[in-house]
Amino acid sequence: MATKNLAAKRSRHPSFSPLGSDLAAIDTEWHLRRFGRVKHFEADSVLFGNGKTPFALGVMVDGVLAVRRLRRNGNNRILQFLGPNDFVYPTLCSHPDIEVETLTPATIRCLNPAQLSAALNSDPELANAVLAAATSQLQSCLGQIAFMSERPIDRLGFFLLRAIYRPFDHDRTVVSIQRNPIAVVTINRTALAAHIGITTTNLAYLLLALQEEGIIRALTPRRFEILEEARLAACCGYSRAREHLTPSL
Repeated sequence: MATKNLAAKRSRHPSFSPLGSDLAAIDTEWHLRRFGRVKHFEADSVLFGNGKTPFALGVMVDGVLAVRRLRRNGNNRILQFLGPNDFVYPTLCSHPDIEVETLTPATIRCLNPAQLSAALNSDPELANAVLAAATSQLQSCLGQIAFMSERPIDRLGFFLLRAIYRPFDHDRTVVSIQRNPIAVVTINRTALAAHIGITTTNLAYLLLALQEEGIIRALTPRRFEILEEARLAACCGYSRAREHLTPSL
């Protein structure tokens, strides 16, 4: 497998701005701490799907959820990951072939519509924070949709960029001694490969290719220092996709 010139087809240097970095300043769950009820779920728990609706609206406190498309051949593609401060809606699973499950132990603040309405009406600052967080999450989802039909390297690059600025744990944006951002991958390689749409072997090849290009450096199997952030953005064509990522409000 060729491992060089991953960004060769990208002709222009990206005008890159951090993916979802505004969310780092929005602790939605903290704003909603006086409302709803906190529930804990074990790993591999199916929250929505097959008629299950354990709550009307959830806000992630910690852990990672996967929105998964079920296929008859068992190749169940992971469409989206949800992490801290992301909203979890039952409408995500309105399609019978879609389910939401926990990839790690997860804690979720669960609210019903009346509780959410009371929260938003009682605090304009909270309403603004929730709107900003929901908009950032929508942008990420639209970005993911934009990359669904792209090359595996594009989808991997997008995932690593999201892991920097919309982390799946409470470390927020972690940096190395050299002040380079670190992508913390809290899911296993099997789940990540299912998200990219490739085998774990091919995922290993892509990560190795990015390392040989000098774009990333593996610190541990789940922590990657981003040595050349702009090149990673160019590699996955992120600047090109930004043109249609911002939703109309």
